[in-house]
Amino acid sequence: MVQTDKPAGGGIYRWYVLGLFTVVYAFNFIDRQIITILAPYLKADLGITDAQVGLLFGTAFALFYALFGIPLAKLADGWHRVRTLAIGLGFWSAMTAISGTASNFAQLALARVGVGVGEASASPAAASVLLDFFPKAKRATALAIYMSGIYIGAGASLMIGGHIVGWWEAAYPVDPPFGLAGWQAAYFAVGMPGLILALLVVMTVREPVRGAIDGHPHPGDPHPFRATFAEMATMFPPFSLLSLKRHNAPGSLIAANAVALIACAAAAALVIASTNQLLDPTKRALIADIGGIAVTTNFVQWVAIAIGVYATWSWIQSIRLRDPVAARLLLSTPSFYCPVIAGGLVSYGSYGLSTFIFLHGKTYLGLQPEDGWYLGAIAATAGGIGTGLGGVIGDWARLRHPSGRLFVAIAAAAISAAFSIVQYSTSSVSLFYAANFFGILFLTLWLGPVAATLQDQVLPRMRGLAMAVQFLGANLIGLGLGPYITGLISDATGDLRLAMLCALAPAPVAVVLFLIGARLLPAAEATLIERARAAGEPV
Repeated sequence: MVQTDKPAGGGIYRWYVLGLFTVVYAFNFIDRQIITILAPYLKADLGITDAQVGLLFGTAFALFYALFGIPLAKLADGWHRVRTLAIGLGFWSAMTAISGTASNFAQLALARVGVGVGEASASPAAASVLLDFFPKAKRATALAIYMSGIYIGAGASLMIGGHIVGWWEAAYPVDPPFGLAGWQAAYFAVGMPGLILALLVVMTVREPVRGAIDGHPHPGDPHPFRATFAEMATMFPPFSLLSLKRHNAPGSLIAANAVALIACAAAAALVIASTNQLLDPTKRALIADIGGIAVTTNFVQWVAIAIGVYATWSWIQSIRLRDPVAARLLLSTPSFYCPVIAGGLVSYGSYGLSTFIFLHGKTYLGLQPEDGWYLGAIAATAGGIGTGLGGVIGDWARLRHPSGRLFVAIAAAAISAAFSIVQYSTSSVSLFYAANFFGILFLTLWLGPVAATLQDQVLPRMRGLAMAVQFLGANLIGLGLGPYITGLISDATGDLRLAMLCALAPAPVAVVLFLIGARLLPAAEATLIERARAAGEPV
């Protein structure tokens, strides 16, 4: 795994790496999404509410996934990316298996936090490696194939999880081995293979030189761990304030950071109080009582979101001081941040729906655990085809117009929302499955094109960071809010179908943001090197 000054090898080896990383990403989503098929059993065994299901699926995972993604992306940009990926894979796989030992909501939530931290290492490291194996003209295709792991994994989680639960409960109706319920056995079954996969990654994938394929080789950071911890310190008080002071921030900036912290705390208190009024007291599940403060699911959700918002704001302040070039290219370029926000809004609907798809099917259409095979096959097939096809179409469209990839994303967001409305309005099982197939097929077309569009707007040394920013939007907005708010609306109204249709409300805003990005993209790409030099980059 020694780096050289030559571009990474081509031919069949780079396709092997792409295939292996796609399998890793599939396991990423198997471990993340298996809660979808397990939700009814978690509700029955642990006595949790729909909002708590949303918190487990979303915020408990998303906050740590999104926030740790930034320092771990820094590690990927400065250290050995293959080792970063392998260590993260081993950790999240172990935490998935540990989820099978949980006996209450709090224990399962803590295990989900661990899964989120481990998975945060995956895509920044993997995408950065892949971009050093594939030339620019093939990157949307490569990233789309990699991202097909999302739906292969999501589909496999439904198929495998449903099968394991059904088989376990049929085989052991009483006195199961080790006292494990079917959902606990499922966690063990999907977590353990990831440990073997981590060894395969570290033993067979060589580390390419950053940027060599583009003619801009970069050696990485001579002190990657120091940089990683410094990055993390920028997000959490009081270290965030000390970090600003250490970088000679003016007093007004430090004061603004403190005000932002107070504002986030106040906003969280206001949202907690207002949303508590929407819920029946029986739906305000108590997790703990700390000093007379009732720590409920609703309390944890909005405190977590407030932490995420503050951490993001603080990190943005810090990056403007520490890396003005990255701040200029990522945070001050509308053609970059508009698609990031748009992707977050599309993900809001996607995660809000996928969390409860089996629960909806069981409640309104009478689906059983074995029907997870159909839902899983649809997700894997439609998602795999759509993601791969989106990359090919995106690269084709890019040859015909500089913003062609974003035009693909616009069509994907609009058409998939229409199919989802049909899917969650029908009482026909056949139409439900058909609309699900086409909704996923069109939804996934946007993933590769948007990822490639964002990567084409940054320098090679910023690739992991760019991926982390994209995932910050998708996870803080999409995964952090979509599942919980959908569950909250369901608990407040008693109407899961209505709650799921409400998850599609942000789709028109996403389309508008993609349009803004498409209009501004040609000029941004044409002036990339010029703007980087003007900000101080020696290129």
